[in-house]
Amino acid sequence: MDLSIAVVLGALASSAVTPAPQATGDTIRLTDDEGRSVTLAAPPTRIISLVPSASEILFEIGEGHRLVARSRFDDYPPAVLELPSVGDAIRPAAELVLAHRPDLVLMVGGADNRRAVEEFTRLGIAALVIRINTFEDLERNIRRFGQLTGSDSAASRLWERLQGQLDAVADLTKGLSRPSVYYDVAYPPAFTIGAQSYLDSLISLAGGRNVFGSVNAPSPQVGLEAIAAREPEILIRPLSRNSAYNPLDPASRPGWSAVPAVRNGKIRTVDADLLHRLGPRIGRAAQALAVAIHPELAERTGGGE
Repeated sequence: MDLSIAVVLGALASSAVTPAPQATGDTIRLTDDEGRSVTLAAPPTRIISLVPSASEILFEIGEGHRLVARSRFDDYPPAVLELPSVGDAIRPAAELVLAHRPDLVLMVGGADNRRAVEEFTRLGIAALVIRINTFEDLERNIRRFGQLTGSDSAASRLWERLQGQLDAVADLTKGLSRPSVYYDVAYPPAFTIGAQSYLDSLISLAGGRNVFGSVNAPSPQVGLEAIAAREPEILIRPLSRNSAYNPLDPASRPGWSAVPAVRNGKIRTVDADLLHRLGPRIGRAAQALAVAIHPELAERTGGGE
């Protein structure tokens, strides 16, 4: 399964605020998003990022030169492809990571990565576990990476720019009708978006109403009967250009004609590689989603790109 899907399905539910890094001389001490204490003897210069959105942030704030390796899912910006891949981001192979002598490894959390985090820690490699569920997580990660690398000003400028882009999309959809939306994360089984995911916030910002927005989970598994009962007017189908995994066309699924959006041909595709990265392109993602929900906005946004 594509990492973007795996991250959406395995997102951490915690929303605790993580303290900012504290520096004493060159030593940096911080608490990661699983509450672990992480200490670095100096600002990191050999970072391995197993989180594509983290890699994008580092390049965007001018610190991509600190990266020495990436996961196989990192594909943006193009410069990241010049770095060697250490393979999977979930349950990474420790020997491949260690071969690049990192002083910091960036990882997503959860049960699947817990053993790798423990192994890196035992071997004396700092592992920073980050959460990527909400806009608050995005701001925290941008500012955290700025502090870690001494690029606080660039990080602040990046966040201000993204906040401006999100505000612009919200202004664009203000006053429009708010059709009900089913976001088709995966099938089979059917997974969608709940209240704890940034995608729920993105749907609202883009002028829609998530039919499972009342579910207090990032990525709930749902049944066809529950989907049909909520009568979504639009079905958003994210497709990835870079993955063999894409959900079966809803129009071809047994029984899915019971869903109004499917029955009425209101299936709208979006770029999963853009929407499922909570990083520097989130403003573009919001605009693309707004156009998918409100096609009449295409001329005013240049088609959503």
